Amino acid sequence: KHIKQESDMGCTQSSATATTGSKAQETAPSKNANMEEFELKKRRPGCTGMFWRSDPTGKTALAGNDHWPRDGAILRGTVVEVNGEKWLLTNEVKQKGSDQWKQAPKGAAMPFEYEDHYYLE
Repeated sequence: KHIKQESDMGCTQSSATATTGSKAQETAPSKNANMEEFELKKRRPGCTGMFWRSDPTGKTALAGNDHWPRDGAILRGTVVEVNGEKWLLTNEVKQKGSDQWKQAPKGAAMPFEYEDHYYLE
């Protein structure tokens, strides 16, 4: 099992592979009133998605990088603000072209802006 270190977790190049030993978990859409959905978009080419970030609130450690969102994925979670920056504490991800929601790892988060490259909308 290979999980990239936080310092390696910029955007992912098309040649990057994420290997995990766990089987994909399918989930039914969550019925949490506080959950919101956003699409992972980018401003320029070069990457194929973004690895998960650790929960910026520090409440939950990142459990892994399963189902990291590729370009155009829909993320479902709760919006928080930490040190003036907006984050999505992500519960589920639906990859572009798929109709199945997958459970995000515990502690998975995504910034609303990343180095003027990726953003959530």
